[in-house]
Amino acid sequence: MNIKYVFILLLSLLITQLTFGRNCGISSDDNEDTTGVIEKVYLHVDRDIYFSGDDIWYKAYLIDALDHTLTGHSGNLHVELISPDSKIVLSNVTRLIGGLGNGAISIPQNLNSGRYLIRAYTNYMRNYGDQLFFTREIRIINGAGDQNTESTSLRHVDRKYRLYFFPEGGSLIDNVSSLIAFKTVDWNGKGFDVSGKVFSSNGELITAFKSSHLGMGLFQFKPTSGLTYYCIYKAPDSTEIRAELPRSFSKGITFSVIKNSGSDLLLDIKTNAQSLPLLSDQDLVLNVSIRDEVIDTLIIPIRSTENRVEVPTFYLPDGIIELTLSAIDDLPLSERLVYIENGIPTSINIETDKTIYNKRDQVKLSLSVAGDSTSENSFVSLSAVNDNFLNNQSLFPRSISSWFLLESDVHGTVEEPSYYFDPTENDRLKNLDLLLLTQGWRDFAWKYSQHYFPPEDGFSVSGKLRGNNRNKPISDARVSIGIFGNGNPLFLTIPVDSSGKFRLSGIDLLGKGTIIISGIDKNDKLNGVVAIDSNVYIPPKVAYSFNNVFIPDKEKQADLNSYYLISEALIAKYKISDTVMLGGVNIISKRNDAQIERIERDRTLYLKPDNELIVTEQMESYRNLPELIRGKIPGVDVFGPKYGQYVIFIRGVTSQNGETQPLILIDGFPATMRDLERMPVTLVDRIDVLKMVSSTVIYGIQGANGVINIITKAGGGEAKFNSNESSVNHRISGYSMPRIFYSPKHLSDSLSAYKPDFRKTLFWKPNIELEGNSKKEISYYNGDNTSVVRIIVEGITESGNPITGTAEYEVK
Repeated sequence: MNIKYVFILLLSLLITQLTFGRNCGISSDDNEDTTGVIEKVYLHVDRDIYFSGDDIWYKAYLIDALDHTLTGHSGNLHVELISPDSKIVLSNVTRLIGGLGNGAISIPQNLNSGRYLIRAYTNYMRNYGDQLFFTREIRIINGAGDQNTESTSLRHVDRKYRLYFFPEGGSLIDNVSSLIAFKTVDWNGKGFDVSGKVFSSNGELITAFKSSHLGMGLFQFKPTSGLTYYCIYKAPDSTEIRAELPRSFSKGITFSVIKNSGSDLLLDIKTNAQSLPLLSDQDLVLNVSIRDEVIDTLIIPIRSTENRVEVPTFYLPDGIIELTLSAIDDLPLSERLVYIENGIPTSINIETDKTIYNKRDQVKLSLSVAGDSTSENSFVSLSAVNDNFLNNQSLFPRSISSWFLLESDVHGTVEEPSYYFDPTENDRLKNLDLLLLTQGWRDFAWKYSQHYFPPEDGFSVSGKLRGNNRNKPISDARVSIGIFGNGNPLFLTIPVDSSGKFRLSGIDLLGKGTIIISGIDKNDKLNGVVAIDSNVYIPPKVAYSFNNVFIPDKEKQADLNSYYLISEALIAKYKISDTVMLGGVNIISKRNDAQIERIERDRTLYLKPDNELIVTEQMESYRNLPELIRGKIPGVDVFGPKYGQYVIFIRGVTSQNGETQPLILIDGFPATMRDLERMPVTLVDRIDVLKMVSSTVIYGIQGANGVINIITKAGGGEAKFNSNESSVNHRISGYSMPRIFYSPKHLSDSLSAYKPDFRKTLFWKPNIELEGNSKKEISYYNGDNTSVVRIIVEGITESGNPITGTAEYEVK
């Protein structure tokens, strides 16, 4: 074997062992992803602190990590609320359309106080472990305040300070000058200012160093063969601590990166005299990658101990770029992360008509986009929140920009993440480079698991149709499927395969519903035994731990507890809520609000039927709907079944061509007599009959023989079957029901004028589209609190630039 090849192989193994956090995996052919998409998701959540009983409002943005544009690769987003002991306490599935979706989580009234986690991911993201899952900590307060003993956990914490060193390019090489980045953290994972000195193993002072941002800094260092090195630094408590520097290697290669005046990258590739003869006739490979996707490759000959290469950046998108220097057979030798910012960061301008308002004043504001993306449309969401319910411990909290462009691509928690995207901070890019040198790259490698998690778009049901002896399939069989929920019913027939299996995917269902599946033989009769597979979704394990110490502000905590008691009393007295279900208009305190809405909606075209049959509990024993209708509705005759088919005739109504079959509707949508026969009576609320011309004229020629409209129960009801296993019913959960945030208009003659208004989130609007740099006008009303109100707008442009903006005003 070539000795140079052996040298490079051993060198690559040494450097790989020292590289911080690399996670390489080998994919099996069964798990191969043919789409080449890496998804990232971000949730804009309305605030950070909630009371039990509150709603958590959120807007979801799903992007392709390669170019940051919105993607429709997945249609289902799993959103979960995780307790302090890492248990999933609530979950839902949010519908994504073109990468956008929104929803809400209702916090139970009995949920304990504490720190909770919101987790969001698509099923497809699970192929990469939990590396790309979105997570965000929130606080929930119940009446007794925080009872999770976080404040007392200080006595159990190991109060250690740590100093980590990260040689640029991966490792130190004897007699090669390199930059060493360092980072100090306390027991809470926070960086702290530090200064220290580096000494050699023979006691000689080599250099001094000092941090420049959140415990991070740089110093130049050139190790000498045969020596080791250590440093002495002073902790915040004035304790002097010794830490060892990484060892250096006698042979190897490394490189450093700087930006020239034109923002192109200059790479200095260095080696020493001992290594040069082994590399002098080798061509190394430099891969330029984005999220593990190689977008450019350069061939670099090594002819001296110092080699310089220029890499243009004008064609690269903004964000983190991975530069990997490799030898033959793609053996990695050294790597470096850099951040590319080619233009002015895009942001959102928020202008309010005042800076100080009175209680219940109307707030008028305008939104516009500033920066390099003002010629394109943007999709944003807006929250206006009482400042007491935001986490004020961070000057630069997480934003959509910091998550998509930075946090989701590096190891560990990033302190003050939005600092690096604030154009007013002059040193932000220099300090961002420090962060990339210390916290490293997050690898996107397939896991060794043999499971492949496909992208989801809707829901599915599957099962098997067997003969009545349960052993043999039925030849030429199919299954009839009816889906009943809060939306329009769906009826269809699908074939079964040679073994009797069937599967229906892409079901678009809101809320909970019922699926009725019937086995049909080649003679169009009910036959066989239907068995439905389980469709329970098994979520990934929770790996998150609340390991940092949280110390709440005692004064703020007392105010929040008082606020909670007042809020609970007002809600109990006035039935105050910030939620309106889609389609809801009035608050109705009668038997079944949703069902009343369903009946009114189904009767929109004709308002009142000529006859109606309300299905009672005593009627649910009827075998099918035609039998139920027979003799129950005046003027409606039911004949049959003759040749396996019922015939319904509405007396006095006949079309010109002599046909007698009325138009059959289920919840206002056309259906067939077969659908009527197969629908369980227990799913039906009432049956409307239209026979007067004044009622049927809206249906045209189709309604010439009269109309029968079957109005189902809200939520699908509960179908019941006796011993007939040819038809089965199955409950299924779909997308989380959409809700509208309720923001009252405080006019003198409105109902809200008589109710107190102590909302924490004053306004939430998840779906705003900004056209270019034109202004968008929005208005809402303040409540009864005197407070500072923070307006937060986040979103993304059509070309994939994440954007954010904030503003404040005072309510007196």
